[in-house]
Amino acid sequence: MHTPLEIPETAWQGDLAVFFAHGARQAGEDWSIGAQARPDSDLLGLVTLAGRGQDDAANAAVKWMRDHCTSSDLELVRIENFNDQYQGDQRQEFALLRFTLARTETPSIAGWDTSRPAPLRRNNRQKRARSRAA
Repeated sequence: MHTPLEIPETAWQGDLAVFFAHGARQAGEDWSIGAQARPDSDLLGLVTLAGRGQDDAANAAVKWMRDHCTSSDLELVRIENFNDQYQGDQRQEFALLRFTLARTETPSIAGWDTSRPAPLRRNNRQKRARSRAA
């Protein structure tokens, strides 16, 4: 069960955005995973799992981000698992992942300057070979 992920425009820095998915074990084997732009920011979405473990919670967060990226024309650039940052007994109760997303929009040809051809560049090996021969 999940609520859709809503990424505010203010979360983007150019074409990149970084998000954290923080999971916590609830009663028994139930987990809640919330996505945030910063640890002190509002939740951008929530996933809940029933009868699952910590690995399943982390995998659910990854699937949630991948599904969002697919449906929103975004690219999931990097996933980092920070579960080892928790101390001792807390490691089994929490999950923490960081996601880096990128916009995948490509520039249209209308923005390209096609009025003059690009300058030709010489191959560096050709330059070195000519200078040695001289």
